[in-house]
Amino acid sequence: MKGIIEMKSDFLMQPPHPETEWSACTGYSESALPIERILDVAISDASICKGPDHTYYLTGTTDVSNIQVWTSTDLKSWKGPTNIWDLEQDGTWQKASKGPAGICSPEIHYVNGIFWITYGLKEGGTGLLQSLTASVLGPYRDLGKITDEGHDASLFKDDDGAVYWVYGNGQIARMTEDMTGLAESPRMVEVQPWKVAGREDHPSYSQNVQVGTYGAFLYKQDGYYYMFCADALARMGSNAVDTFVAVSESIYGPYSRRYLALPHGGQISLFSDVDNQLHASFSGCGSYSLVEHYPSIVPMSLVSHGFIRPREDVLLEKGGVGSLKPIADFPIRDPHISTGPDGTYYLTGTSDKPHHNFWDRNNQLHIWRSHDLKEWNHVAKVWDLSENGTWENNIYENPCLWAPEMIYLYDTFWITFSLQGGGTGMIKSITGLAEGPYIDMGRMTNTDIDSSLFQDEDGQVYFVWQDGKIAKMKKNMTGFAEDPRKLLCSDGQRVGYEGAFIVKYKGKYILGAAEWNGDKRVDGTYDLMYAVADELYGPYTLRRLAVPHGGHGTMFIDHDGRLMSTFFGNDRTAPFRTRPGIVALHVEEDEEGLCIVPYSE
Repeated sequence: MKGIIEMKSDFLMQPPHPETEWSACTGYSESALPIERILDVAISDASICKGPDHTYYLTGTTDVSNIQVWTSTDLKSWKGPTNIWDLEQDGTWQKASKGPAGICSPEIHYVNGIFWITYGLKEGGTGLLQSLTASVLGPYRDLGKITDEGHDASLFKDDDGAVYWVYGNGQIARMTEDMTGLAESPRMVEVQPWKVAGREDHPSYSQNVQVGTYGAFLYKQDGYYYMFCADALARMGSNAVDTFVAVSESIYGPYSRRYLALPHGGQISLFSDVDNQLHASFSGCGSYSLVEHYPSIVPMSLVSHGFIRPREDVLLEKGGVGSLKPIADFPIRDPHISTGPDGTYYLTGTSDKPHHNFWDRNNQLHIWRSHDLKEWNHVAKVWDLSENGTWENNIYENPCLWAPEMIYLYDTFWITFSLQGGGTGMIKSITGLAEGPYIDMGRMTNTDIDSSLFQDEDGQVYFVWQDGKIAKMKKNMTGFAEDPRKLLCSDGQRVGYEGAFIVKYKGKYILGAAEWNGDKRVDGTYDLMYAVADELYGPYTLRRLAVPHGGHGTMFIDHDGRLMSTFFGNDRTAPFRTRPGIVALHVEEDEEGLCIVPYSE
């Protein structure tokens, strides 16, 4: 473990909560622009190499029968393609398999003054081509099969001149000096699983300690080795293939925990431009990618030793969330928006006051108002456990107030809230005004968090909390009129693990809650899930994703009758973190009930 200890990187050794902007994979910039395809040609596993003449060379998987190359002097205008190797005309051992042969994942490398092409076969096996001239156009010498397994391959030259064959899920082996084969058996780079209570990465719960599944690429800077691999993490419950990386001070390891370096990146290559700016070339992987199936280039940034991510001025994700901007600049978590009797919108949520920390004695409840969902003004601090708390202060020495939600019922405002460590409560405005003053209505539940109130069309009010628990309220709102029950989806699964709420729209009951997809509180996404029913107590449909990165947001209906959702950003790939946002939702009937997705112009 010596290599990891010497790294002295907080990000690698002790990953912070994913909400922190400094540890985010996607940094926020007001002026960020979406990435664009660099060619209108579908290419997978796109790879770019900078040659000795400051020309850039692009290749990748195209029609699997030949290797094609495009060239550029500015990374914007590309010429080509030029066919430099044809499987049918030039192939030897590659055509010996019983099934149909196919070339995949070619990469161009300029090593020791020579152009090389690494590649894989669809049916398995990797090979190497050597240019016999000073040109990338060849002709090429076929050096034969390098490994029997693998569908991709790459070259890496270390500072001491040794060249390594890198492929698959992080396999690596030093090559012979003449580069005609391997000088040793390949070994797989192993990452360090990372797990603490409530947080874990994929290697810790799968017991598979690989960086990723395929597309290994090794990069070195400032004495650190970065092993990149592609892996399908199922963030957002999607078909995305992301790019992960693990870091070491020794080429064979030990390597750090892995972390997500490029969302939707899949198999990538890294290269520096003439200004020494680091870039990643890739093909968009998954339906959330802005360049799905097409090659693109993303400027990368080394934030600290061992920590690499896309530059903040690029947007990587399509849809109504990918380009979302905050509606205000104050810090908040778990935002909730409701409407007052005069149509005014009210916003509340978990505050970081008074210590500018969401997890340390943040015991204040604040409210903001708006008439148009754009301009927000602070109304008041309406509750402070150190000043107003009763039962709360008898349970916890330093209580934290979390996830308040506000609703106008029975001619006044009511606010539910929860406490860190468990327990929910409710307060009531005694003036009918949002600013109060409020009185404490007591403790609603002894355990659990994230409470909400829902009033049905018949006037009956229900208390909803945690992961879909629900109970009818007494008419005087002093407690439950029935034993609680839990709302489940038709497959017996809960809709989410926290942040449950109910809204009625188009005659349907929508049950929403937050869930982590992929890694939990490491590299996964904190998403807003939902299920739909014709009756309040169900049966509810199978759960689906409503808002990627939406987590503990809540849905509300605006003045124009549109369904909306609040948003605050709580994972490493969210468009921003701990700021209030609003996502417009598109709703339509389908065979499963209501299909709810972010609205995209």
